[in-house]
Amino acid sequence: MKWSRQTVSARFIWGLSLALTIVLITGCGKKRDANSQAATEYVLNLGGKVIQVDSDLPIDTVAKIPEGGFAVREIDLTDAKIKNKNKELQKLSDLPYLEKLNLHGTKLTDEGLHDITDLPRLQSLELSYTRVTDAEVSQLTRFPKLRKIFLYGTVIKPQTIEDLKSNLKGVTIYK
Repeated sequence: MKWSRQTVSARFIWGLSLALTIVLITGCGKKRDANSQAATEYVLNLGGKVIQVDSDLPIDTVAKIPEGGFAVREIDLTDAKIKNKNKELQKLSDLPYLEKLNLHGTKLTDEGLHDITDLPRLQSLELSYTRVTDAEVSQLTRFPKLRKIFLYGTVIKPQTIEDLKSNLKGVTIYK
């Protein structure tokens, strides 16, 4: 089969158009999720910081929130004045790329921790110096990729820690 220059040129342009369309639709591989904007605004309102996927720079002011979509990798709410009631902490849920959540020194209770769900990549959870109890901490198996749990300054019993270690293979618990 002999192709003319015009046929080759047309096929090249068609292929290039298809490739550009795919890149535009997928966003050049940039990770995004629908809840990141609201979660970031909530965290900043409490005085916390957020780190997005593919970056090490903290988002610590509203001016630093990226335009367009983005995905959250880390949330740090150390010593923040969080509210455990009215399902406020649900704003930290449904973040598919979140790997690290720091709630150190907050007044987090079981009610607030219970409201945080749908974090399939969560690997590190800092609950030190919070008001969580065995009842809710024992439910952390809902985060199957969890590998580090910090429980310094909590009332968590040794048996709860052993149960978590049995049910979350490879987890390290700091108490």
